[in-house]
Formats: sequence, structure tokens, C-alpha cells
Amino acid sequence: MRVILCILLVLLLAAVLGGPAAAARTAPVIVDHTSADLRPIPVSAIGAAKADLHIAYGHTSHGSQLVDGMAGLTTFAGAPLAPSAYAFNEGGAGGALDLDDYFAEGDLGNPDFSSWATRTRAYLDRPENRGTNVVLWSWCGQVSWATGANIDTYLSLMSGLERDYPAVTFVYMTGHLDGSGTDGNLNLRNNQIRAFCRANNRVLYDFADIESYDPDGNGLLARGANDNCDYDGGNWALQWQASHVEGRDWYACPSAHSQALNANRKAYAAWHLFARLAGWSPGATTPTPTPAPLPGTVEAEYYAPGAYYDTTPGNQGGACRQDDVDVETIPGGYAVCYVREGEWLEYSVSVGQPAAFGLEARVASPNANGRVEVLADGVSAFTVAVPNTGGFGTYATVRAPEVRPLTAGPHTLRVRFPTGYLNLDRLVVTVRPIDPPQLLPGGAGAPQDPDADGLYEDVNGNGRQDFADVVLFFNQMTWCAENEPLAAFDFNQNGRIDFADAVLLFNGL
Repeated sequence: MRVILCILLVLLLAAVLGGPAAAARTAPVIVDHTSADLRPIPVSAIGAAKADLHIAYGHTSHGSQLVDGMAGLTTFAGAPLAPSAYAFNEGGAGGALDLDDYFAEGDLGNPDFSSWATRTRAYLDRPENRGTNVVLWSWCGQVSWATGANIDTYLSLMSGLERDYPAVTFVYMTGHLDGSGTDGNLNLRNNQIRAFCRANNRVLYDFADIESYDPDGNGLLARGANDNCDYDGGNWALQWQASHVEGRDWYACPSAHSQALNANRKAYAAWHLFARLAGWSPGATTPTPTPAPLPGTVEAEYYAPGAYYDTTPGNQGGACRQDDVDVETIPGGYAVCYVREGEWLEYSVSVGQPAAFGLEARVASPNANGRVEVLADGVSAFTVAVPNTGGFGTYATVRAPEVRPLTAGPHTLRVRFPTGYLNLDRLVVTVRPIDPPQLLPGGAGAPQDPDADGLYEDVNGNGRQDFADVVLFFNQMTWCAENEPLAAFDFNQNGRIDFADAVLLFNGL
């Protein structure tokens, strides 16, 4: 009877204390650059994190990147969910995530390599903090000069806390980059932390790994990347920010010793961590994509629900989706894999402003004869010839030669595979100026695009749209088809220049 009572008491304590550490982990939880993506995280997992977690976070300047990024996310219009869904504060008021920021002074190496543990115990022992069930501390620059013995001290103190506070999840961290590359002391010590976490099923927020890759999955550690995002080719964060749209693809926010994009990615990974600790499993939820804004990126795994044809049953890649499309995890996210001839996928997109667009595809294949065709609203728009990139794990970006106009509003892109045995990571659709058309026989000047939509309605180049443009175009349709850029005069966007374009030009007067 006494034994049964003890067992019941243990079960009762587990139920009362709850939290992410109530049961022993059977596998490590590693949050790294592949986790710096909000899109796979369902609203239910965000809600569970806000309902279940009570977090204490200790850090100094470098660690503030995580929280400053989270704060900026709460007003980021480009977030997958309403920005308010990512709200947090100390205490969790208003249904926000409960996060006690700067819960104690110092960081994992300041003022020494052990004071943080003493401060953690003092915090957890106070009655008002008994509900805390997640504790994470970050480093500042100390891992760069830490010895193996220093890291052993850190790992030992963490293990002691886990033993003495079994209802609390203690999150391990690596130190930020310092430019010393793969062979530097920093990476050696970070690998020491990583190896311990993997071998002992611990929870790791891999701070260094997140800033070792740009959002496109390009690894930069071996190229001297540091905490400011500098590397031997420039500054990856500033380069990416400059080529993408602020407020849609990334958001401005403070980022101590670094760039805004780095803090963005730290915040995405933080919410990935919190969702995992609240019980979410990344491969277990089918995402519900929203129309991808164009110009922008269309991730291959975010095809519309049910909008696909796949020749083999089940998800052979085992990641992200739970239907018959094969999706696998790759550095930086996911890719559609095991593509077979005749398969296709459909995507909902939305064009903000009418323009002429070009397309690039990030693909991988060990074969030299692959092809990807993209139809816009059922009409052939782009064709990508897929070369031998060096293997299914070696990705390259390939540009389609076509330039196609798209009107503002919703569109459907169908991606079909006339040949198989390739992987598709993403499509990138950009505004691309078309070659300016030349003077038509009988025209007053070079054709003009008065509304900047990529279509040259002022066919005779006299500075206005009128019936004379329709007459000239009708008379010179064959000449235009042979001599002018297709995209300039394909007014109905059916992939050719014909009488229907003349009718549409007339109707638009």
C-alpha cells in the first residue's frame, strides 16, 4: 500500500507541476537554423506555448537579440499569423506568452562560469516563481575563450539543476559566432555542448548555428561569419535585407552587435522552441498556406491543400506534410523530393502591383535533362531547364528565360514536372524589366507602357492610348510576334500574340 501511495504521489506531482520536463525525453530537441521559420508552426502550438509555459530568460547584450526580435515580430505584417499572436510579457497578461526577461543578472559567463546557476536556484526557490517551467540563459562572448573544462563546468551545473528541479526544462545554448570558422576554439566548444545535448537528450537552442546560415540555407561558418553577420563575401544579413522587402520579408528591430535579420531569425527559432516545449512536433501538422505575395518566394512545400498529383502513395520524405507529396528536411527548411515524371503542384499567389515578372527555381538533381514548367492561371508562363547540380542534396538556382506580365490580384501557379528525378526547394518570382519594344512599322515612336504594368498599350508611341494603337497593332500582329518581346504585347496573357490581344486592347480604351 505504501508503494502504491508513493506512485500515486509521484503521478499527482507530475500532473500538478506539469510542464515540458515532467516526462523523461527520449530524443534531443535541437533548435537551429532549420528552425528559423515561423510558417510550419500552427496557431494551436503558439496557443499551447502561451497557455503552458512560464519562462525565465537570463542574458546580457548578445542574448537580447532573441527578445528584441520577438518584440519586433509582434508588429510584423509579414508574419504567418496575426502579429498579436506572438505577444509576450512578464506574467502572461492578456493571454500573452509569460516570459520573465532579465530574470537575473549576468549571463552564462558573466561574472564567471558558475554564478548563473546560483542565481537560478535562488530565483526558482522563491515561492512566487514556483510555476516557472522553462529556464534559458545565453552566453555573451565567453565561449570564444572558454576551455574544455569551462564548458564541462557549464554542462555539470545544468545537469545538477535538471536533477534538483525536475519540473523545469533547462535550455542549453551555444555561444555566438566570432569569425574563427570551423576550426576555431568557439566552434570546438560549441560542438562540445552540441554533442552533450544529443547524447543525453537535452534541449538545445543553437544560437551559433542560427547565425551560421542565411535564410536561403547557405552555410557561412567556414567563410568566417561573425556575430555581425560579416563573412568573406560581405555581410549576409545586409545583402539579404537589401534584396528583399522590409515589412514583408523581414522587419526592422534592434539587434545588439548584429543586424535586424539575425534578430528576426532568432525570434522565429525561439517560437519554434517554445512550440516544441509545449508539445508540438514539427512533422505532425499539415500547414495551411496563405497566398504567397508576389514578387516574393513560393516555398515548394506550401502547395494548396489537395492541389497536387503525385504518383506514389505517402510522403516518402517524411517531413512537413501528411499527404502523398514527398517532402524532406534540408538545410534552411524543406524541399519537395522524389519527384516523378508527370507530377504537379499548385500554389495560390497574390500580385500586389501589375508588372512583368521573371522566375528562378532552386533545384537539385544528379541528372542533366530535368525540366520544371510553371503555368499561370492555366497558361504556360515559365520553363526551367534543370541541370546536373551534383546530386539530390546539392542545390542550385536556375533562371527561366521568360518574362511574363501578371495583373494585380490572386493567381494560381501550377508547377508541373515533365521529367522527374529532381528536388524543388522554392520558386522566387521577381519583377523583371522586359526588353523595350522597338518602333513598329507605321508607328510615331517606340511603344510605351503608360501604367507600368509591363504591357505596352501605347503601341504607336504617340504618348496616349487611342484607337490608332488598336489599328496599328492589328495591322502589325504578325510582325510583333516575330520581332517584339512577347510579354510586351500579350495583353490577355495567353502565351502568344494574336487577335484576342487586339480585342482586349480595344476593350481597354
